[in-house]
Amino acid sequence: MESSADSLHEHPFYGYEIIRGREEEYIKELLKKYKKEAVTQELRKKIWDELQMEKYLGRVTIPFKVVLRRDEAKKFPDYIEVVLDTKV
Repeated sequence: MESSADSLHEHPFYGYEIIRGREEEYIKELLKKYKKEAVTQELRKKIWDELQMEKYLGRVTIPFKVVLRRDEAKKFPDYIEVVLDTKV
């Protein structure tokens, strides 16, 4: 059985350390420029492409997905959400 001291020294889940808070703030800064744009599939794709480029360049390492949320009842506005991997 592992002691709690051993579990503190486990290898990171993805093979490298990800600093979630820092990357989350970086992603929020990137997305500010899209705030006034209409929520569409094209915008979702544009955000996805930019985040994939950031990942390619090594500035974003946390796993993510980009989803378009629509309220079928039309009580709330549509929005695009960047979901970060919760295991990190």
